[in-house]
Order: sequence, then structure tokens, then C-alpha cells
Amino acid sequence: MKLTFLPLVAACSSVLWLAPSEVLAPDGQERKREERREGGHEEHSPLEDRMHAIEDSIRALRRSLKDPAKQADSLTLLAKLEADIVAAKGETPRMAPKVPEAERPKFLVEYRLEMVSMLEHALAVEKAVLAGNAEAAQQAFEKLRGLEDPAHARFTEEEK
Repeated sequence: MKLTFLPLVAACSSVLWLAPSEVLAPDGQERKREERREGGHEEHSPLEDRMHAIEDSIRALRRSLKDPAKQADSLTLLAKLEADIVAAKGETPRMAPKVPEAERPKFLVEYRLEMVSMLEHALAVEKAVLAGNAEAAQQAFEKLRGLEDPAHARFTEEEK
């Protein structure tokens, strides 16, 4: 018997577009950042915007994964998270030009590999949610969350 996940992917992407803004912008954080940028108080690169969106999705996932009744919300958040990770993977960190030229290609490969790892961890969470395994989803989620601080230490200026 041949199984296809195309209808599931289509359904998840449809849900993403139709999801209430509270799911996609938890606690209004994304909206608040947008208002600050429009007011000229905060300038972010496209990568920083993606990273903030990733943080918002992870924060909302922390809550939704605890409630089995919110499986659809979790899948919607995971679809958005994965899309933001893929988009961020193609960006260049702001500090890249400050890395010595001889070390820059290695730095960029390491950054991209880190984003690939993050995507793999997000997919592991999704796989567990789809399987209905709340314990595995929570464990995979904790591993995903554990990537943030070490990555920021390696790829952002604030922590260098």
C-alpha cells in the first residue's frame, strides 16, 4: 500500500494561511516588533526578523505541546517555524563581514549547518506530534530549544 503525505502537507499549509493571528503571533510580540520598526525605533535585518519569528513560534509551541487538544495549533506553528528556519538558512548573519576573510567561508558553512540541524530538530517534533506521541514531541522540543544559546554564542555579535 502506497502512502502519500501530499494531502497532509497541503492541509497543514492551508491551515497556516487561515490560522488566527494569535497562533502565528503569540502574545502580539511579532506585531509589537513591527510597530517599533515602523516607528523607526528598531532596525532589523531580514535574518533578525526571521529569528524573532522563530523565537515567537518556539514560545507558542512550548504552550501548545503541553495540551494534546492543541495538536492542530502545534502543527500550524511547526509549519511556520520550519518555513522561517528555511528562510533564515539562506540569509547571511550580520556579523559575517566582521569575520576575517580567510575564516568567512567556514563561518558561513557552520551557520548553515546549524540551521539545518535546527530544521531537523523541528521536523523531529513534527514527526512526534503527527504520531500522537506527546512524550517524544516534548523531548524533541527540548532538544530544539537547547540549540538556541550555543548558536547565539557562535553566530551573534551580542555574545561574542
